Amino acid sequence: MTNMLNIWIAESESWQSFIDFQLPSSKRAKYTFLPKVDYFYISIMNNALSLINGEITSAEERKECLELAKALEIFSLENKRDHFNGVNKKINMLFTAGLYYLSDYPASSWILSNLYPSDLYPEKIQIFLSCFLSRKLDNKNPYCRILNDFLKNGDIELIESLIETFEKEVENQFEKNIATYFSYSLGLSLIKKFSKNNLWYDVLIQRNSKSFWKPFVKKNLDKAFPIWTFFPSQREALNKGILISNTTTLQMPTSSGKSSLNELIIYNEFKNNPNAKILYLAPFRALASELKNSIAKSLGSLGIKSKTIYGGSFPTIDEKRSLSEINLLIATPEKFLVFENSMPDALKEFSLVICDEGHLLEDKQRGLSYELLLTRLKSRTQSSIRFIFISAIVPNLEIVNIWLGGRENSSIHSDYRPTHLDFAFLERMKTKKTGYYLDVNPTLKYPQRYQLYKYLFDEELTLVKPKRKKKKINSNGGLSVAVSLKAIKSGNVALFAPHKRGNIGVEFLVEEALAQLSYYEENPLTKFASTEFLNSLTAYFSKIFGEEYLLTKSAAQGLLFHHGDFPQGVREIIEDSLRLGHIRLVICTNTLAEGVNLPIKTMVLHSISRFNPALREKREPIQLRDLKNLIGRAGRAGKETRGLIIVPNKKDFERVKLLIKDNNFEPIRGALYNLIQELTQKIINQRILLSEETIEEADETFQKLIDSIDLSIVDLLSEEFEISDFEKLLTDLLTKTLSYAQLNAEEKGTMNSLFEIRGEKIKSLIQTGDFKYLKKSGATYRLFKDINEKVDFQNEIWQKQLDPLDSNWLSFILDTILFNLNQYKIELEEFLSNNGDLPLTNDDIKEAIKMWVEGNWYSEISAKINVEVFQSLRLINLFLSFNVHRIISTVIKIAETRIETTSLSNSILIWPSLLQFGISNELQVDLLNMGLIDREAVWALSNSIDSAGYRYSDYDSLREYLITNGDQLKLLINGDVPKISLEKIGSFIDTLQNRFLF
Repeated sequence: MTNMLNIWIAESESWQSFIDFQLPSSKRAKYTFLPKVDYFYISIMNNALSLINGEITSAEERKECLELAKALEIFSLENKRDHFNGVNKKINMLFTAGLYYLSDYPASSWILSNLYPSDLYPEKIQIFLSCFLSRKLDNKNPYCRILNDFLKNGDIELIESLIETFEKEVENQFEKNIATYFSYSLGLSLIKKFSKNNLWYDVLIQRNSKSFWKPFVKKNLDKAFPIWTFFPSQREALNKGILISNTTTLQMPTSSGKSSLNELIIYNEFKNNPNAKILYLAPFRALASELKNSIAKSLGSLGIKSKTIYGGSFPTIDEKRSLSEINLLIATPEKFLVFENSMPDALKEFSLVICDEGHLLEDKQRGLSYELLLTRLKSRTQSSIRFIFISAIVPNLEIVNIWLGGRENSSIHSDYRPTHLDFAFLERMKTKKTGYYLDVNPTLKYPQRYQLYKYLFDEELTLVKPKRKKKKINSNGGLSVAVSLKAIKSGNVALFAPHKRGNIGVEFLVEEALAQLSYYEENPLTKFASTEFLNSLTAYFSKIFGEEYLLTKSAAQGLLFHHGDFPQGVREIIEDSLRLGHIRLVICTNTLAEGVNLPIKTMVLHSISRFNPALREKREPIQLRDLKNLIGRAGRAGKETRGLIIVPNKKDFERVKLLIKDNNFEPIRGALYNLIQELTQKIINQRILLSEETIEEADETFQKLIDSIDLSIVDLLSEEFEISDFEKLLTDLLTKTLSYAQLNAEEKGTMNSLFEIRGEKIKSLIQTGDFKYLKKSGATYRLFKDINEKVDFQNEIWQKQLDPLDSNWLSFILDTILFNLNQYKIELEEFLSNNGDLPLTNDDIKEAIKMWVEGNWYSEISAKINVEVFQSLRLINLFLSFNVHRIISTVIKIAETRIETTSLSNSILIWPSLLQFGISNELQVDLLNMGLIDREAVWALSNSIDSAGYRYSDYDSLREYLITNGDQLKLLINGDVPKISLEKIGSFIDTLQNRFLF
């Protein structure tokens, strides 16, 4: 292409942005391609036809193809096409989508081609092109019938016959009809590429058996976004042997086809061995939940039975039983460790382990469990395990690969991303009037770098309304919100903040957004959702949080926010609102980046540093690799053709430039490495001489680190081994951790000393026979000792079948046990201190527990114990559902293992689940375990079941009853149940009736 054409193409991208954001038209006159648009279009088509008629094989040719596609699309897209005359917009879109396909961007090709249905085209070749690119075949079309037969059976001769037909037509039409000639030329180029780049071609290379792959291919063809071809990233993984029985580490950018590739890996494992057991480790609960509703369902239709476990401290009866019935277990690492502690033989079951979001090996909350579990798994001697380790952001992937047992050449890197991502910095304009422009692609050179002037200007920065004081937008928060509200014109927007509250927090930005919207004559957010939808959303949040809670008020204005205080059910409702296109703007922390796929066009980064009280500056930058994972959520394949990252704060520009250039990404360290490094630093700074005595006398911060060491020892060891082998076994396991090889000599010395000292503590429990109780309890050594000293395991109450709110039971488990345990006292003090010194007493905690288990919501609990709703939200979802739940679960687990003569009553065994989820009986627990996670829906459906006269007996009987009587039960539900919860019940019963095993 000529230099002038390159300039014009770059200008056309800038022009598109001006149109998308509806910026002042006065600035558009500077685009030099506009006065010569006819010549511009002819030049694009000439270059496109030259490429189409040749072989597009090199990266440079594919890049040129992509640039031409971007230039052509403006002549067919809504709000842009009407600026041009003389172009057949429908035919132009065929060439646009075709060029995207030829440049290896099939997801963008699919989106664009679906904008113009095939019945709009007059000629059979054009109809075929539309059907091929949109993946909607019309069997009335002869070419579509041939292609359809190929997709069903994988007979390559059919594609070869199509190529031969198109070659003849290209030759025939050259003299007859030039437009038809161009269409056949495009069709020939597409089919030639497709002949060696389709699902059948790639899977048959792996295993030459059509019957083996046919169910998998058919399933992919039938998806909402039909998969006919693999992305280049997926093909690279296949070509490098990811289906071969070797450990593999894989780095793929977000949205580059990880889920489909995992489906293929699991299907292949299952088909090779129908009794195979596959473990899919998903470090986030949100990711595990999404996998349950995506991969698990998809593979279920192929005969692969699955179970998803996350949350809760101990496996339920159903979870234990289901392991023998399934092929695929999806689990968070911490949940699986607890699972394995309760079922020591569980590790022996698995032949394949998929490690998703692998960079979380270093995560402070999740990393230690992840690293120790993988150490245990790879140290297993009974049989070999194959690992597939996947992450978008691990710069030192080869080290992890070797650690897991992979060969030197089994580490796979791919930079392919199926949608383009642009960056833009918000800069102040040098004009008399206040204004800001977007500096797009600031690290590139002109013309790829361009400016969108007057992005925010004048009246957009000084909001006025009759009888109200003017609102000037000049703060960082105000600008971030204004930028986001402007960006909704081009698609869904996520405004990121690193904290929930404070002046760089989510809720602060929500308040700012509501304030700005109050000045608008017409709220731009509410036009994307029906009044009925917003009313149902508001009614749901009002029931849960109360009318005055911020989420309730923001939902009424078409705005939602998302952070870690919300329970999983509420998070999913927020995410679904985005997926369905009802909500255009969400303000969020990084919880929205926890492996969840959402259609986000633009992401605005309010701040990329977070509060850290341990530092002198009180702030630290977010790691670049975490930022890369976050921004990867913008521009999702199959939803958008491109994404945009906007940075409004000037002090973040330089760090974001490092991100854009992929510079200085932090290597992954094992979580144990970070723990030992921190301990070593404390030992040096505080001049501690390591001994049992100095450890016992150390402060609580140090003690918590020691707790992690104790847990590491327990998690590394199996329940049964010879005590004479203890030191050797522990040393061997330690040296097999990822962290060990990363520590320096001094840090290894600290590690060895600590594990030796704490190992003696654990060894003493082995000698007394208590280690098996500690192992099954999942407790720290400190908590285990405290529980054993203070809990009466001989009390007859352990065998009684009790109401969950029985006064004697509550007095025993709370007043006598929980409130007297040191761990509880420490954690309560920390929780109250971290939440503005909340004046809560143990009586308040007890009252909150009672109300929660009775089915009350946050607003009601807040009113009773005199706290704000956001405080009761944190009390319930963080302190009670995590801290208190963990301690009480541990107490009950120790009681279950110690009281060997008789079994604990079931009402006591399920009590931790009742506390965690705010429910009151075993029937409700089973509804949760079957997949109904909306608490309001659980209460409504259980009440309906009770009113129908059903007498609960067990999980299986309840499941069959719901399958048979589900439709009748829906009719019995009380009329004041929110519509959203009713829809959840309907979907839940429909799923049960489809008989998927989750």
